[in-house]
Amino acid sequence: MEIKVVMKSVLDGALGEKSNEELVSTIANIIKRENPEEDIQKSARLINLILKEMREEKDLKAYKPFDNNFNNIVAGLMGSTCYMKDNFEKLYSRTEAQILRIANTVLVNGHHSTFGHAHVTLQITNIPKSLALVLNNEKEYNTSEKSARYTIMKNIDPKNNALFDKWLEIFNRKISQEYNSSKAPLFFDEKGVKIKKLSQENARYLIPISTPTNMVYTTSFRQLNYLCHLFEKEIVSPSNSFYKDLKNDMLDFVSNIKNLNLYVEELEDHKDRKLSLFGEGITDKIYSNVYQTEYPMSFACLAQEQRHRTISYNIIENKYNPTKAKVYIPPIIEKDDKLRNEFIKDFVNVKDSIPQGMLVDCVERGTVENFVLKAKERLCSSAQKEVRDRTFAVAKEYNLALNDTKEKYDKLSKSEYLKKTFRDENLEKKKLTENLIEKVEPLTHGARCISGYKCASPCGFKEGIELESLV
Repeated sequence: MEIKVVMKSVLDGALGEKSNEELVSTIANIIKRENPEEDIQKSARLINLILKEMREEKDLKAYKPFDNNFNNIVAGLMGSTCYMKDNFEKLYSRTEAQILRIANTVLVNGHHSTFGHAHVTLQITNIPKSLALVLNNEKEYNTSEKSARYTIMKNIDPKNNALFDKWLEIFNRKISQEYNSSKAPLFFDEKGVKIKKLSQENARYLIPISTPTNMVYTTSFRQLNYLCHLFEKEIVSPSNSFYKDLKNDMLDFVSNIKNLNLYVEELEDHKDRKLSLFGEGITDKIYSNVYQTEYPMSFACLAQEQRHRTISYNIIENKYNPTKAKVYIPPIIEKDDKLRNEFIKDFVNVKDSIPQGMLVDCVERGTVENFVLKAKERLCSSAQKEVRDRTFAVAKEYNLALNDTKEKYDKLSKSEYLKKTFRDENLEKKKLTENLIEKVEPLTHGARCISGYKCASPCGFKEGIELESLV
């Protein structure tokens, strides 16, 4: 694994940014080094003129190399804000030594939120997809990751890679037989590029979750250190077989962060927090203003679900058993007995590698508003088939549960055996439930474009819009 810092956040203003004077000095020193006889003052005037004219045409900025000291300065400034007696001008006029003393104080005292203001963007090369799953399940972060739906993954185990190539061809043939540009010209292009991408989406179910990928990952300085310390706990004593398989990769990650001078021993969580990818199951499904449900999904689907950062997901730890797990069957081959059985057989042959199509029992928790936002993204013919179907199923279940709740409150509000105040209370709850139904019920009709979403590029794919397509 290789990790590089490619960007860091800066405060509003010149902090972290080179001024014109610094740029001039840097360039002038280079000229002096290359040509000692050059008139430096004359060169400086020329460079200033060049910078001035360039800035008039385009915003020209140059940033200082990454400096871990920057995070401490930001934390010290933010910590000072909490006890600020005067104004920001006086606060920012403090010496660097004063600011760093405050940073050390808040660090030792556990006031770590001040270290959350500075953010770091990491460029991570050859990180296992499984470790990316761990990172992408933690809040707060932003990630851009190489897609196995749209690109061919490399460095796959030869056995899995042979199966990927085999099924890529099979899916391409099956999808081409079922769909083509004449059926939906705006969705399926004549050259078959769309079909090829959909074939990749299905074939990747047989590649391991340990397959290396590349990603850009942004998080706060505090969160990055919390992650490192959480990794270190799992390295010493893994909670489950999934984390046990990742021990060396977690160690590699932490070592990279230490080498980049981003690791702070004292900057760790003291609330007994654990990595969130694995957790407990739920006692009951709940569908109200907030909701919680559980259902099986593939690792590939979970990776898509994680993109909805306002919703929480976890694999149910006591149900995680790769030796007994089944595989997600892509609908395009589900009714073909020969291909379905062959797909299952190939999955079993590489089961030890934990393929991305392996089904795991997961919990989903969130608010009704955030579920609606998720549905307005995933209920689309262009979304991954599995996550689209899972979202549609939850929407239907959500709507049924709300209608049952409405009926319950309706009966109670009409009961002759309750006092008027209780009847009125249930009548109010009935109205609140009806408001929730108004949000969820439109999502049960099909794609987002028929439930109020204004699509910028309509696909014209009837089966896709009705969410009945096989891809």
